[in-house]
Amino acid sequence: MSRRFIAITFGAMMLFIAPPSAIVANASSGGNSIDTTDSTTYVYDLQEDPSQCINSNPRPNCGKAPEQPGDRGGWLQYSVFGLMIMGLSFIGFVMFRGVARRDRAIAKSLKDSKQ
Repeated sequence: MSRRFIAITFGAMMLFIAPPSAIVANASSGGNSIDTTDSTTYVYDLQEDPSQCINSNPRPNCGKAPEQPGDRGGWLQYSVFGLMIMGLSFIGFVMFRGVARRDRAIAKSLKDSKQ
């Protein structure tokens, strides 16, 4: 492999690992300063007590209703899920159709070769 190919590949991988917005934000910060926050307590946005809600199995009435279209459980999330299912169904249909055509062509060629 040439050095140029390796350099281009490494550069492309770095774009996926560190998005350009993070690179620009880091460059514009003007130094190696560490941002500190005054608060060390995280406030959970839940309807119930966090000790009752935080669990490996989500409990009823512990979440919150979606406020934006992209929130969990919003219409935008459901429409993206539907589009993903439709896309996977289309891919499966095309694969099934291609295999069926190939099998018919093989069967026809075997039938023609026997005659």
